[in-house]
Amino acid sequence: MKPLRFLFFLAFLIFSGSFVRVAEPTFRVKPYLQVFQDGKVQISWFTSSNTASEIKVFDNQGTLVLSQTINGEEVPEIFYTSQELNQSIDGLDKGSWLYQAQVFRFRVQLTNLKTNHTYRYQVIRNGAVFESNFTTAPDKSNWENIRFIALSDSETEPLGRVNRRAWFPRDLSYRPSANSSKWKDKFGVTVEQGIPILNYALTEKEGYAQNLKIINSRNPNFIVMPGDLVQGGGYQPAWDEFWRHNAGDFDNGLSKYPIIPALGNWENFGGISGGYGNNENGQFAPVVGRKRFHAYFETPSSDPLQKHRQSYYRVDYGPVTILTLDSSNGTPDQSRSDFPENSRLKNQEYTVDGTDTQENFTASQYAAAGGTDLSGFGPGSEQYVWLEANLKSAKEAGQLIFVQFHHIPFSSGEHGVPMNHELATGQGGTPLRVLHPLFEANGVIAVLAGHDELFERSLVDLDGDGKGVLYYDVGVAGDGMRGEKRNWLRNPLELLNYNPYKKWTADQNEPEQWDTSGATPLLKDGGKHYGHLEVNLKKIQDGGKTFAQIDFDPVYAFPVLNSNYDLEKVERRVYGDSFRVMVELSQTSEVIAPQFKEKITVELNENGNANTKTQDYFNNTIQANWTITFSRDINFSCADLAGSEVEIQVKDDKGNTWTKVVLVAVLDKIPPKLVGKTPTQKLDLIVGKLELKPEDFLASAFDNCGEIRYELSKQSFTCEDVGKKHVVKIFGIDSSGNQSFIEVEFELQSFQSKELSISPASGTQIPFGQQKLVTLGNEFDYEVLAWYYNEEVIANQFGKSIEVSKPGQYFTKVKPLPNGCPVFSKKTSLTQGDDPFAVIKKEIILILNPNGIAELGPKSLFDNWNAELEKYTYIFSKNRFTCENVGTNEVKLEIKSGNDLLSEYTIIVLVKDTLAPVLTVKESFQLEVKLETGKGILKTSDLVIEARDICSISSLTLSRSEFGCEDIGKTIPVKVTAKDPSGNIKEATTQVKVVGVETAKPKVVGNQALCAGATGILEVESTQDFEVLKWFRNGQEIVGEKSKKLEIKEGGKYQAVIRYIGACLSESLPLEVSLKESPGGEIKVDGDILRAPEGMASYQWFKDGEKIAGATQRELKVTAMGTYKVQVTNEVGCTAMLKEVVMTIAGLPGGKLLVENLKVYPNPAKNHVKLMAEGEWELDSNTVSIFDLSGKNVSQQIILISANLSEINLDVSLLPSGTYSVMVFSIDQKVLIGKLIKLD
Repeated sequence: MKPLRFLFFLAFLIFSGSFVRVAEPTFRVKPYLQVFQDGKVQISWFTSSNTASEIKVFDNQGTLVLSQTINGEEVPEIFYTSQELNQSIDGLDKGSWLYQAQVFRFRVQLTNLKTNHTYRYQVIRNGAVFESNFTTAPDKSNWENIRFIALSDSETEPLGRVNRRAWFPRDLSYRPSANSSKWKDKFGVTVEQGIPILNYALTEKEGYAQNLKIINSRNPNFIVMPGDLVQGGGYQPAWDEFWRHNAGDFDNGLSKYPIIPALGNWENFGGISGGYGNNENGQFAPVVGRKRFHAYFETPSSDPLQKHRQSYYRVDYGPVTILTLDSSNGTPDQSRSDFPENSRLKNQEYTVDGTDTQENFTASQYAAAGGTDLSGFGPGSEQYVWLEANLKSAKEAGQLIFVQFHHIPFSSGEHGVPMNHELATGQGGTPLRVLHPLFEANGVIAVLAGHDELFERSLVDLDGDGKGVLYYDVGVAGDGMRGEKRNWLRNPLELLNYNPYKKWTADQNEPEQWDTSGATPLLKDGGKHYGHLEVNLKKIQDGGKTFAQIDFDPVYAFPVLNSNYDLEKVERRVYGDSFRVMVELSQTSEVIAPQFKEKITVELNENGNANTKTQDYFNNTIQANWTITFSRDINFSCADLAGSEVEIQVKDDKGNTWTKVVLVAVLDKIPPKLVGKTPTQKLDLIVGKLELKPEDFLASAFDNCGEIRYELSKQSFTCEDVGKKHVVKIFGIDSSGNQSFIEVEFELQSFQSKELSISPASGTQIPFGQQKLVTLGNEFDYEVLAWYYNEEVIANQFGKSIEVSKPGQYFTKVKPLPNGCPVFSKKTSLTQGDDPFAVIKKEIILILNPNGIAELGPKSLFDNWNAELEKYTYIFSKNRFTCENVGTNEVKLEIKSGNDLLSEYTIIVLVKDTLAPVLTVKESFQLEVKLETGKGILKTSDLVIEARDICSISSLTLSRSEFGCEDIGKTIPVKVTAKDPSGNIKEATTQVKVVGVETAKPKVVGNQALCAGATGILEVESTQDFEVLKWFRNGQEIVGEKSKKLEIKEGGKYQAVIRYIGACLSESLPLEVSLKESPGGEIKVDGDILRAPEGMASYQWFKDGEKIAGATQRELKVTAMGTYKVQVTNEVGCTAMLKEVVMTIAGLPGGKLLVENLKVYPNPAKNHVKLMAEGEWELDSNTVSIFDLSGKNVSQQIILISANLSEINLDVSLLPSGTYSVMVFSIDQKVLIGKLIKLD
């Protein structure tokens, strides 16, 4: 709960403008859950268009139990005002948080669900499917564990995405400074009651989101939220933000567990759309806000005592009863103005509870605006009657009773005092104390509330029976970070300590633990954080009795920050105030009937068996007084795969008998287990085909039910598969259709059962110049695919014999008939008779001539050429060679006698180029190095005049191509190397002279004229990056000056030596600076007249450092205390500020100031003072001045903390101890003066 003044301030920040709505999502609010009455479930969702939705619900066996089409209904209570449409929030895109204008609600009630059963549901809309699950409440008598969460004051709104709240400390012990610290710089501060307080590390949105993330991880059965869900029920963007967190874009926990909410004071508020008044449509904002609450959360009800819709209602969740009350307005109406100031309570004084929880509107105002859902809560009210009746019935039923409402009755927080207390906020919860006797009398375990945003546990036992009622303030969902209330009017550093029943608060009982060992203080644990109360109920047996063990754990979301105060993670931690309550459960003699399952499904194990337990056949827990008989053994095997019916008979000790036939579906989901092996069979190339069987690939196989059928991914192999690796899948399929497979990888080998012979035998000679017949054998049927001579195919030969004339190796490739694979016959090698050409050279070297040509002739083939050899014809495949043929060449030679071919040879001709290139270069060359880059690049084209070769130049290289600053002024020999493709090299040298060049010289700019006594700035400028190495004045180095800027006080010629970054040195152009005379003199004081020296070109007077408008004459008449000085300019244009003079009260003329007394409190003071006028004067905080006893103005040593027209709050901690005069003007220029004594 925040003070209203902040809301009024926010209202002034709203301004009109364009906005952007987000595109319509599938759901405006995703499906969310509620429980109502005795555990029934309602699912609701909202959209921006009225397209029908379909819902499907499945039980935990996957059986569809509901399929229904749901039509939407328009919700007129939900709309945006123009203020909301035009709202701007710093840090967010305008309107990005808005939805479409139309709103449609869809909801369905699920009333016939099984207890303690998990269901899955789908909501289908426009083709999109939303899916989630939930678990129903347990049976009232048959339950084991229940977990629920309590939290309130989430107060969501779009601003929360960027807003951080004041983080109230325990005391003034160590914490980073609120005035100057890295924490302040990172997260900011908030001033509360004049005291600066550090902001929390997380924004409101981050805090709430992290809180919900922890809650969702705990899988609660449900959550209760006692009010202040949103930052204004009449402010629609606040509701939109709430649902984004709980069933929307941010998170959707409420899609898995139900919410049980209560109304808070913020649900009665309109925010920027009317506050507690009317909105722009003339509607009363509290009525609008509460109607929206009902639009989102109303469930079916048949309670005759419930007179005000569902402002108060009951939910039974198994053994737990949640009674939700509306604490929005008590009767009769009250306000703080009903109690005179002089009669209001102080400190810990307490007289009466009061009757009303708010002074913002009355019950009659609400009714006059058409509201019908608001009830008082005190004795005699309809809500009180309803509460009394439901407490009584819940107690008689043995329920575990919890109550929730918003305004915490017993509190140490801001709203913990009654309406007649001087520190009352007008929103106190003490009137709800009237209900406590009812709570104690009916065994209420705990009251869950919020409002004070504290996190507090109180224990109230007014009847002294040793039991009492727990009261929890759980207002730490995601908004304020408040601490215990302080005695603001008397001593803000002192806690008020108003709640005598307090047992624990987070801010006071969990001190912050800071690690200050490093440069940045880090919070390690403790302190106030966002969080929630986790309540765990467990049924236990002890001493023959049954108890509900109820554990209350205060959980907080701890932000772990690094040394830069960046968020690293958020941890779930539990404060040290876990609290346990044991409640004995009443034992009833009711008959508990068995809840049989219609069907169970079991799965066979690896041994083909499935064993069930008795409990498997029941939805509820087996009772000790049951005797259970089965019609058959409840262990199953493969023989039961077709399904089995089991008749179950249950008898209890009261003589009741129940019989049910349960269908048992026996499933085998275990596939066969296969162990593979590599097949050993080989394919016969003569046959050409191989068929493999599953057993060729299996070492072993097993299935829990025995029977296995096999399939192979490949079982036939042919010629093209030989020599390749194959992966074959062997599938095993059992009688239930379960399938497994293994993969066996192998390379198919081959063999040849028969070989084809060839004749004549190897070694047979072919007479020189004659032919020989070569013939194949008949070992198998075949067709000839090709004849080979020396591994090369003989064209167009497919017969079983062939005549040959050349010596060499002969064989064939054949295809066995009908389907064999190609194979080779045996080989025969034939020799040649005496050959006259046996002495021919097989390798020859030829050298290219200067024309790049070499020629091959027959004489070069023989060592001894004679007349006999000239009788033959020599035909070369190539006999002329050029540069393109350098290297090894293969030449075919045919030797003929007439037309008869006698011999063929292959000659290897090695062609060589042995001549070096021709190279001519320049004798010298001048190369420029750019000073700005420090580089000069030399190219071969700069030096080479001519480069040629009989073949080609493969490369031209330089011994050096890059030159830098260090080479400038030098002459360097550079060698040029020309190389041809054969590696022949020619070298020549050029003398390279290196010179430096510059595109534009740097220059010195700045003051070319300087007033005496004044300073000027000179700066070096260049188009390139550079650094200054030295400055010179009149040719002399200015020692120690290396900056680009130079401060000067005298004239002369200035020049700088620079170095371009990564490059060379350079000198700037010089700049001549002349010196002019400056004005002088002092201010003369003549009573209230101040005079400056005469003869100046212009004057300007100043008071306390501020220019006096229009004071431009030589003389100034003084009418107020302060420090005065004058700025004068002489005829040559030089300006000087003359020494200041201080004018005190004593120096001013009397009778012209109207002076009143100024009240200074406290006085003496150490750190802070408050200035107040004696009378009705209105103070101008901009005119505060403080003078020491010498009359010197020391106002710069004070800090203005806050101010209004009646009082001004100052921080004077920086003033030295002593006595001071304090002066301030009123709005109508009245002077008020007081005295301050400052202490250390």
